[in-house]
Amino acid sequence: MLQPATADDRMVATLVTHAIAVLDHDPDGARRCLDRLASLFAGRREEPEAVAAPPPSKGGLSSWQLRRVTGHIEANIARPIRVETLAALVGLSSGHFTAAFKASTGETPHSYVIGRRVHLAQRLMLETYEPLCQIAFACGFADQAHLTRLFGSRVGQTPLRWRKAGQRLCGTETP
Repeated sequence: MLQPATADDRMVATLVTHAIAVLDHDPDGARRCLDRLASLFAGRREEPEAVAAPPPSKGGLSSWQLRRVTGHIEANIARPIRVETLAALVGLSSGHFTAAFKASTGETPHSYVIGRRVHLAQRLMLETYEPLCQIAFACGFADQAHLTRLFGSRVGQTPLRWRKAGQRLCGTETP
């Protein structure tokens, strides 16, 4: 079972996401994020626990099926994505597809799509100054409230708070 994310975990995720987002167009901003991240880890004294690799999944999708489905999700992230459509892409029934997808990725298709949408929202919040309502729409959420609710459950804070923390940590405050 997954442990709840701590404030440090969220800060690390924010710093890494921001560094990746700005790496190409703002190398100095990326370096500031990575320096901050390094200082966070330098303050930790304990060694991380060894994590065993999960056993290989049985009954999952083949690599071509998983590539086809995830490619379709990425290409259509702003639109409604139905399990029936994803299953049809790889010639499976909805029930068999859902079980195989979960065996391959560790999450249901719906949960995976929400995770990809939240990740895209994070990237857009750090790379643009677009209002959250426009970011929500661009990521396939019904509205800003929908984004806020799902973002909060995944990340542990509101999109606005997360965006401001990322900008503050990396010195890219909104003008």
